[in-house]
Amino acid sequence: MNIKTLNIIAPALLIFFNVSCKKKEARQDVPANYPTTYTYEVSLEPVQENITSPALQSFVHATHGEDWILFAGRTNGENDSNGGLHDLTADYSLKSFPPKSFNSNIYVFNPKTGNKATLDYRKMVENIYFMGDGGNDASTEIQKVCTLVGDKLSQYGSIFLCSNPQVLQTGDDLYVIGGYGAPVGEVPTAANYHTFDAIAKINVPLLSRLVQGDYSLTTDEWMKVFKFGNNPSLRITGGELKKAGNEFYLAGGHNFNNNEQVYLNSVYQLEFSDSKKSLDLTATVTDTISDLTATQLKDLKLADSTSIFRRRDLPVTSSVYMDKDSKLAPNFALMSGVFKYHFAAWNDAIYITPDADKKYKVDNNHNQKDCNVYSCPDFTIYDSSNSEIHTFLPGGIGNGKADDHLSGFTNTLGYSKYNLKSLESSFDTISKAFPSKYYYGAEAVFIPNSNAKYLSIDGVEADVIDSEKTFTNSQQVEIGHIYGGIEAYEDSPSTYGSGKSGASNKIWKVTVTRIPIEFKK
Repeated sequence: MNIKTLNIIAPALLIFFNVSCKKKEARQDVPANYPTTYTYEVSLEPVQENITSPALQSFVHATHGEDWILFAGRTNGENDSNGGLHDLTADYSLKSFPPKSFNSNIYVFNPKTGNKATLDYRKMVENIYFMGDGGNDASTEIQKVCTLVGDKLSQYGSIFLCSNPQVLQTGDDLYVIGGYGAPVGEVPTAANYHTFDAIAKINVPLLSRLVQGDYSLTTDEWMKVFKFGNNPSLRITGGELKKAGNEFYLAGGHNFNNNEQVYLNSVYQLEFSDSKKSLDLTATVTDTISDLTATQLKDLKLADSTSIFRRRDLPVTSSVYMDKDSKLAPNFALMSGVFKYHFAAWNDAIYITPDADKKYKVDNNHNQKDCNVYSCPDFTIYDSSNSEIHTFLPGGIGNGKADDHLSGFTNTLGYSKYNLKSLESSFDTISKAFPSKYYYGAEAVFIPNSNAKYLSIDGVEADVIDSEKTFTNSQQVEIGHIYGGIEAYEDSPSTYGSGKSGASNKIWKVTVTRIPIEFKK
């Protein structure tokens, strides 16, 4: 990761901060029907309770009630930090991604109580085969289906033993695509690390039961818990899986094969399909959104050197826009990302607008100033009082300082504001969002709680927090947590190796305060 030209951001010692405009002095000539508009304050507070969560980065995550289901990704060794930033000068295999750093455990973790159930992927396969052999007094029918499930799980171990896959939960279903690592069942070598093309649909409540030792699933439940498949077009890592309305999208990422890579250079619209009678899953690319034609995308060198969609490991944030019928519709934005053809970060934003006259829009007025350019937690609030979108990017990589190899880790919070009526956008930064001498956010995730109420459009929930619904009873709401990612002990891009960075087990409470803005003539 080489970000060579960066701007300087002045530090500010702020733990509880306001990321938008100050209150205006009250006016006596406020129009009678003038709507109340708001600004927002955000605070991050470390969870200090004696709770030991697993240390994970670039992992798969889902929720079931108050529990978090966590697996895959990378972690630390018992006595060192095998996780953390990969070696920037090695072969991106055995040294950069040590085999023992890949997490093989599946966790069901409760952030309130600290309760944690753990099941190793290989042990899960062993237990299911045990059922297939008649263990636990399994019926003949259960034995048969468990043998099928065990065979599928053995074939698709990369879903549970990869780093940086694309992940999305919708209802009880968890979708996983791709990821990077060594082939499961083979001895890892410098030559066999690659990007996977496996796809999976996993029933979260049923997986949670298995991790907690409950194997009393019915035949129908065994046929429902795991669905697997492959698609060579989805051999991707470092992208994001999103859903807008009823449609799935794969945004950004690349096919990385040790020291060679091909960017996606586009956004794929996807359709998943499966059957109750089979453990198979298919994913079909139904549309391609790009600045290049289909013919140009096939010319890999041309596409990689010219496309503005040449982005990976970036924040892909949920949002809303006005469609071609001037109706509110769900969408998402590609914010910044790495890398341009000559190893610089992108600083603009691309808004994906599936039901507009054009399926994407580039916002050149959005300038991230080389801050928060790498994958980090994100959450978006829609304020209907003035049709404004507030997007927050806490921490990660990209501190606005020039460096020979890579912009440093940062605790800065990036704040984007976009108005659907005026189409005006802005990007501001607040230093020291994470109140710590260490650095957090890179490859971490935001996990909302039940206090965050989401926007509904035509009866379908969008992944955007509804300001009006969320702040009904209080103007200050704890909306969720930030968890995991890389913990860097110095901001230097050379933070590779034990003692410099590692996978994080830190949890941070995220609290948002809504403050009315008084009328300005």
